[in-house]
Amino acid sequence: MKSEEQYSITSLQLEKALNQLRSLPRPTTGGFTKTGVTDTRLLSTPTHKIAYKIFSGQIQVYNIIVNDALAEARARLEKPALYKIVKDGNGNWKNKGKVNKISTQYAAVNGQSNTLGKATWLMGLHLDYAYGNSDIIKEFCLYHNPSVTGLSDTWESIKDKLGFTTDVTKGFSSVLKQSQEAGNDIKWMAHSQGAIIFSEAVRYVLNGGSSWAILGGFNGITRDDKGSVLNKHSVTFHGNGNNESRSQVLFERAGINVLGYNSHPYDLVNNVAGMNFSSFKNLIGSIIYSPHVFGGSVQQSPHTLPYEGFENWDNKMTNGPGKGRNKTQRTFKAITNNLK
Repeated sequence: MKSEEQYSITSLQLEKALNQLRSLPRPTTGGFTKTGVTDTRLLSTPTHKIAYKIFSGQIQVYNIIVNDALAEARARLEKPALYKIVKDGNGNWKNKGKVNKISTQYAAVNGQSNTLGKATWLMGLHLDYAYGNSDIIKEFCLYHNPSVTGLSDTWESIKDKLGFTTDVTKGFSSVLKQSQEAGNDIKWMAHSQGAIIFSEAVRYVLNGGSSWAILGGFNGITRDDKGSVLNKHSVTFHGNGNNESRSQVLFERAGINVLGYNSHPYDLVNNVAGMNFSSFKNLIGSIIYSPHVFGGSVQQSPHTLPYEGFENWDNKMTNGPGKGRNKTQRTFKAITNNLK
């Protein structure tokens, strides 16, 4: 079956399931109440999982997840590429297709477990938060880091962190070089694994297109153009997957201006993968709240969305859509509150 036909069929199945919720919001099969949250439910269909909440007589859908088999089949067709993303009249981010070079002031590289569709809206949201508000950014270019499975994405990240430059990172390094040679000033947003890709791509460029520091001039330390190799680029990191201290040395040699960092205190990726934790409380908290990174709602995850302050996130954990806190998390919250 052609991919277009498959997409049409699955879209119809999703539409049918959403319409059925109007007449039967508490189905006896496929739907169940999630533990610890009043009337927050998950409806499973052959192609999707629909997370929703019944509130004041209305159905509030807060997450639609493509089933694993279908998501993996689609993801395998995606390749690393550069896309032009624009904001429509309703404030929604739309993919306008592949491009050969960056033609916008802003750009982004996404993290792991992101399909092209998810990366489109999520990176737009992160850019809006990092660089002002939705009235400032109307378009950006996305270097899409495709995903197949969480395990393979993690293996990619490990290889890049160890200096075995992956193909997706080599492709991204070409984008950095091309924009530098064109003389365009680019403000980047790098999220999660995207931060690892960004950092390793800079190292790869500093080494003249080599993964090996010895062959490539010791990560740029011997370059005559040190400080201006990639000085047309600036970057903000969210949910940083690379180590800030280690990568800062590379950025200074390349001439890249780091505009800021934004990570939740309990972000597993920033604290454990990046080793950027500022206290053992945050390190322990990131492990305790790791279920919300791997299987929680987007709103309650301490990693997915931009961090807008602890009070804002705490309110979402208590009143927002998702699984809420489990017993261990409630105990940890009580202990840390008493320590203040």
